[in-house]
Amino acid sequence: FLEVQYMKNTIKLEIHKAIKNKLFVISVLLGCAITILSLIYQVNISSLDFAASGKNPMISAYTVFSTWIGGDGYSLGASVYFFIFPLLISIPYGWSYCEEKKNGYIGAVVVKAGKASYFLAKYIAVFLTGGLAMVIPLIFNFLLAMLFFPVATPQPIYSTIYGIYYSSLMSDLFYTYPFLYVFFYLTLDFVYCGLLACICLAVSRWIKQKWVVVILPLFICLALTYGQRFIYTSPMTVQYKQTSPLYFLHPVEIQYPASWFFILISALVIFATTLLIHLVWERSHEIY
Repeated sequence: FLEVQYMKNTIKLEIHKAIKNKLFVISVLLGCAITILSLIYQVNISSLDFAASGKNPMISAYTVFSTWIGGDGYSLGASVYFFIFPLLISIPYGWSYCEEKKNGYIGAVVVKAGKASYFLAKYIAVFLTGGLAMVIPLIFNFLLAMLFFPVATPQPIYSTIYGIYYSSLMSDLFYTYPFLYVFFYLTLDFVYCGLLACICLAVSRWIKQKWVVVILPLFICLALTYGQRFIYTSPMTVQYKQTSPLYFLHPVEIQYPASWFFILISALVIFATTLLIHLVWERSHEIY
């Protein structure tokens, strides 16, 4: 009973530390600021179309589902956000295990709560901060977009404007139940980014520099992105599927359609690897 109680208390403590962390707040605020750039671009584009046509700009081509940052595949704000998000999700708490090994905090906690409680709590806390740092700015942008654009169901005739085609991931939901489409994509982003952040935990056993730990998820995403150039030799081949998290976590299709198969397989690989290293392999070795 005491072990269970210690585990619950340790998990609560780590989550509290993670959420109250200044870097988490800074990361979320920075993400929100970047998403505002995307909204400004979309508002300006709709205003220009209104000025050019003299018609109501709030047509089906400009619904909230196509103008929030998740439906924006071209603006500076969207491009920057979906490029640097691996940093935004790692900075808040991914470095904490590395720091706590240096200052001796782990030893004090493990003596009282045990290795299992601490490692599980740390994994959960990093997972949550990584996921929240990703989706909070996206939700913020979506709510702001609702102030400027109508909540209207997208029409397939505007598919070239939306960037959501027949082959796109969950395209049927986008054109029938767009709120579900947004919800499922936010859930996907939360889970996948939480797992990406946990990579920092897995490598902290060997890498002692915090800055290297923090930027590693970004380098992994970049490697997958540029690796496509050597694998996909013909850009006109429709069978190619997106392999880069920098692209398939963007709710609008970028370059290649996303694939549930690759997303789930890569997520399971990350989950299994980070879990085994942090909760199994790490427990069997000295923490000092």
